[in-house]
Amino acid sequence: MKINAIGNNQPAFQKVNQKYLKEAENWYKRRGNIDSSWYESLRDDVTLFKDISKQDGIDTMNAARKYVTEGSKKAFNHIMECIKRA
Repeated sequence: MKINAIGNNQPAFQKVNQKYLKEAENWYKRRGNIDSSWYESLRDDVTLFKDISKQDGIDTMNAARKYVTEGSKKAFNHIMECIKRA
């Protein structure tokens, strides 16, 4: 049995929230970018409602990073910092 090694470019994730990752992918397919409501909802689920752990929120953000355009990097980084401080 051959095992495919993960390349150095692939970040190691603990637990990505699949619901949010799928939503990010769908936003990207429809609009070419993640909508701000996605950021706000994820941030609230981590910081206010505690439905998602801080680490899972960070991992989800990192997994969704590929769907963020250059113009949205500032908002992305701001939400990432909010989650990290939670």
